[in-house]
Amino acid sequence: MKQFIVVFLLMIFCSSCFLFSDMKKANFSFSENGTKHSVNVVVPKKYSKTETRTDSAGNQVHYFLYPGGAQLYFAFLKDTTTELQTINYAENIPKELYQTVFYKGVDSTNHYWRETRFNNYKAGYRNVEEDDDGTFDSAINYFSLHLMR
Repeated sequence: MKQFIVVFLLMIFCSSCFLFSDMKKANFSFSENGTKHSVNVVVPKKYSKTETRTDSAGNQVHYFLYPGGAQLYFAFLKDTTTELQTINYAENIPKELYQTVFYKGVDSTNHYWRETRFNNYKAGYRNVEEDDDGTFDSAINYFSLHLMR
């Protein structure tokens, strides 16, 4: 039985490395009521730049910018009505996944976009090529699952 458990854990470890081989570990940090918080995230490799922006309402967004114009973002919002990307609500029906609400679509240039919402958090991407949307989806799903812990 002990050998079975060891083999099982080894299989999980190896498969998790394989699942995130296109990903890199990163961190999303934000302040809430004067307390600094940090959430572990995974992001697609090969981003060229990161930016953190805080607006006058106290909304905090961390962007990962990729060659070709793709963007991935994680946000803690004091004002949850803040739009981080334009979504046509008449054409995009919200879907639920892991107790979150998300929107996903293709823009006029045939690039994918997505936004997921959970309480005061938003995560999303835009301007992503068709072959890469699954990797960006994995980053957002990982973030959403870690928020619910």
